[in-house]
Amino acid sequence: MHYFLGMDVWQKDSEVFVSQGKYANEILRRFHMEKCKPMQTPLVGNWRKEDAPSGEVVVSIVYQ
Repeated sequence: MHYFLGMDVWQKDSEVFVSQGKYANEILRRFHMEKCKPMQTPLVGNWRKEDAPSGEVVVSIVYQ
């Protein structure tokens, strides 16, 4: 199986790799954005809501 429910799925001996690269490229093509420059996300990687203390103030300007 290589493509399932909009995801590329590859399996090796002891691992499974799942990617949405093909889906992302289809969306870029649909909106004529293939030549747009990539940009890093302003979010912290591997962040979970459970890690945030309750009542934490978020600086919204970072996400605008």
